[in-house]
Amino acid sequence: MERTQNKYLFDEKINAGKMMFLSGPRQVGKTTFARNYLKEAGDGGLYWNWDDPLVRKEYIKNPHFIEKSIVISKHSCPIVVFDEIHKQKKWKNILKGFYDIFKGRVIFFITGSARLDFFRTSGDSLVGRYFSYRMLPLGLPEATRKLPEVLETHHIFKESQQKQFFSKLSSVPTAGVEKVFARLLDYGGFPEPFLKAAPSFSLRWRRDYGSLLVREDIRDLTRIQDIRGIEQLLHLLPERIGVPLSVNALREDLGVHHKTVSMWLQAYKKIYLLFSLKPWDQSLARAIKKEEKYYFYDWTFIEKESYRFENMLAVMLLRMVCRFNEFGEGNFDLRYLRTREGWEVDFLVTKDDKPFAMFEAKMSETDIPSHATRFARALNVPYYQVLGKGDVLDVFEGRRYVVPAWRLLMITG
Repeated sequence: MERTQNKYLFDEKINAGKMMFLSGPRQVGKTTFARNYLKEAGDGGLYWNWDDPLVRKEYIKNPHFIEKSIVISKHSCPIVVFDEIHKQKKWKNILKGFYDIFKGRVIFFITGSARLDFFRTSGDSLVGRYFSYRMLPLGLPEATRKLPEVLETHHIFKESQQKQFFSKLSSVPTAGVEKVFARLLDYGGFPEPFLKAAPSFSLRWRRDYGSLLVREDIRDLTRIQDIRGIEQLLHLLPERIGVPLSVNALREDLGVHHKTVSMWLQAYKKIYLLFSLKPWDQSLARAIKKEEKYYFYDWTFIEKESYRFENMLAVMLLRMVCRFNEFGEGNFDLRYLRTREGWEVDFLVTKDDKPFAMFEAKMSETDIPSHATRFARALNVPYYQVLGKGDVLDVFEGRRYVVPAWRLLMITG
């Protein structure tokens, strides 16, 4: 299954000869992606998994052990993949040495789970030597194998491109796309349960996946001892997805300190189980004080269909934001909007800390709320009401749209 990263990750204009760090949730397809690329390039022998004791033994015996494989590559500057190297002691010094020795001769591609992302930020020995990328659960174009539909630039969201944007939405291929969208919503974006598409397998996979993250990654990355408590938090979170999360309410439900709940939530973010969205406010100080909204990377943790769809849309918009950042299109972020009166828009994409586009998740409601219209006018950005069901596509004055999710997600990636 081809991933959107194939379109740009190995572009010399994008990676500029630096090491590439690809992190993301466990079992999202990072290793498969890397090995498939090497296989297609005819360089299958340039993959080393540092979980393998033979690889570590070979390195100790000869620190330049990759040289012999590089020499026989048919490419002048081949890709060398190191998987799970962050589990090796002093791994950053090892990479620094490799990079300094082989710079200009190879491109190092480093893959790993949450630990890689965590340990990468805890020190500066590799500063200036790498670009970081993220692989998230499958997007609709990947699941349908229709990658040419994906936007390569953010410019089509601009007011001057309104006609082109609507035209692109209207021309999205329809054959089988709605069916694949429904399958993604039901089984999530992790390749194995999505491809199996079996309820019993999906249930077992999700249960084992959550247990693996809590009992292995939490243990390895944190000093948390209360595994039972943090598992209880996991059971409470699905019903609180998509609303500003009250840590104090969770503290009361769990019978622990406020600081403990905050620490547990941060731990879940570190292991790529959850991500959070901060509210946007023109005043940074006010925005910091407001509560964050939390979402799962695997939206199948959520039973209620409307909340599951909102969570799925959050992941898909995050994919788009990450891609625009990796393209070097600007400093994009995903936020939400909420006023003191309780008026809210689910998602706000910002560019360079300024509003860029709003998105609201609705299962089938086509009437645009009055507060959304006021937001669109006040912020001067487009508003997209994204429908989880049906094929209603409509345009209103002031760049307000009603769009089917499956059409939008085919172009946002």
